[in-house]
Amino acid sequence: MNLYNEDCKETLKKINAESLDLVVTSPPYYNAKPYSQYNSVVSYMDEMEEVFTLVFEKLKKSRMCVINISPVLISRANRNSQSYRIPLPFYYVPMMEKIGYEFLEDIIWKKPDGAVPNRNGSFYRHRKPLAYKPNIVTEYILVFKKPAPFLLDKVLKNDSLVEDGYERNNVWEINPDTSNWHPAPFPSALVEKIVQYYSYEGDLVYDPFAGSGTTGKVCKKMGRQWIMSEINQAYCSKIINDISKL
Repeated sequence: MNLYNEDCKETLKKINAESLDLVVTSPPYYNAKPYSQYNSVVSYMDEMEEVFTLVFEKLKKSRMCVINISPVLISRANRNSQSYRIPLPFYYVPMMEKIGYEFLEDIIWKKPDGAVPNRNGSFYRHRKPLAYKPNIVTEYILVFKKPAPFLLDKVLKNDSLVEDGYERNNVWEINPDTSNWHPAPFPSALVEKIVQYYSYEGDLVYDPFAGSGTTGKVCKKMGRQWIMSEINQAYCSKIINDISKL
């Protein structure tokens, strides 16, 4: 179990080929936070392609790479310009398929109405067609699989089963983590479901963008081995402090 304070591409070079059982992460959203600024969407997607190509090499055949990503809103620069949304999830699917992954599932993470910014205020007042803007209460959980020359049955085990109460459809209603020190935390409840549904106890799980370290914390609680990468040194110090309390 290791936390690397470095660019995830450096960590991935140290990991043995086809040794990871699951990759679960929430990559930095393009220009949505001060720590995720890029010159263009093209340069952002080029960076993500480089990362997930390395991930592909390290992931075992017939195992999953699960990505939490959502469209991002770019605010208008001035009153004479307009805001616009960049549909990042729809860029990720063709990128991942180009690398070689198989697309499996699109799961929707639904947040409570009061947990998101209100975009509907001005429309509520004037109700003018064409100016409608809904509040964005969803994010995507995209599930990809590394292809294998054998059926999934070969990697299934009988000694660990998912308990009752599992999600029966692809809309997961989960509250965001509002008590976390990180500006964009990955909710524990979300990671717990992913880890439970797509790995076994003792499996090795990797998160290339650790953030607040939720993946490592969940894996420790659920009996999985874990590796995380986080380039921000201050975040790493806080992750170590948090995990030491578990």
